[in-house]
Amino acid sequence: MDMVTTPPPPIGEEINGPGRAYFDHVVTDNILDALIELAAEVWTTRDRVSVLETVLAEQGIDAAALVEAPIPSPEQAAERKARREAFVAQIFNSFSRRTQ
Repeated sequence: MDMVTTPPPPIGEEINGPGRAYFDHVVTDNILDALIELAAEVWTTRDRVSVLETVLAEQGIDAAALVEAPIPSPEQAAERKARREAFVAQIFNSFSRRTQ
């Protein structure tokens, strides 16, 4: 039995492409893409924090207490704000694709 297969798109084509189509409505697809991106980010962060806390606890360091104690300087607060805005832009980037 011969199977006809479609060759994969050139590497990088999806980066600026229309995005994945899951449902009939593009807005629903964009929401799902945003949710998937967010879930991936949250899981990666949780996993890394867990590993870090375990490694530090093995060294006798209470990471949770150390993380909660400091008050950021204005420069640190500005840097955190910029990183947060970049994160939000990344998550909601899906809404800027495929409008039809």
